[in-house]
Amino acid sequence: MTGQETLKKFERLYNETYTSVLKYVVCNCSNIEDVKDIMQNIYIAVYQNIDNIDNTNYIIGIAKNKIKDFYRFNYKVKFISLFSTKDDFNLLENISSDIDVEKSVSDKYDVELVWNYLKRKNVIIAKIFYLYYYLELTIKEIAVLLNITDANVKNYLYRTLKELNSCLKERNENK
Repeated sequence: MTGQETLKKFERLYNETYTSVLKYVVCNCSNIEDVKDIMQNIYIAVYQNIDNIDNTNYIIGIAKNKIKDFYRFNYKVKFISLFSTKDDFNLLENISSDIDVEKSVSDKYDVELVWNYLKRKNVIIAKIFYLYYYLELTIKEIAVLLNITDANVKNYLYRTLKELNSCLKERNENK
């Protein structure tokens, strides 16, 4: 296969399988923050084995192995990021003037606040939020994927939203 054919086949497989693989990974990972790294590892393996891949089931098999590998590796070696996520404000000079930097920073802070709150909760709550708000799945679809009842999904979602609302109101009152 030529390089162009390989790239076209990869793009086709990626577009056809990404959503189903992402659902699988979210439902089977033990930490929702690991999803992006695991997805990257999966699609690197897909690209490396592109000649042998012909269906979604093969990619789900790769996903299953990459999830196991990821947690096995991270159990043996504690991963510490070498990159700062909070000290990147020196790049502000390069941002075009039509972007509202204050609002962007504020939105990022709010998202971080919510995400940090969710990380302290049960992992199933983070999975529900990810599936509901990021993948825009219905409550019924989430219940099927996580093998819990619709009522449980609703309870987790709405109870956590109520707690988050109280937490954010309290934070705003203390400003």
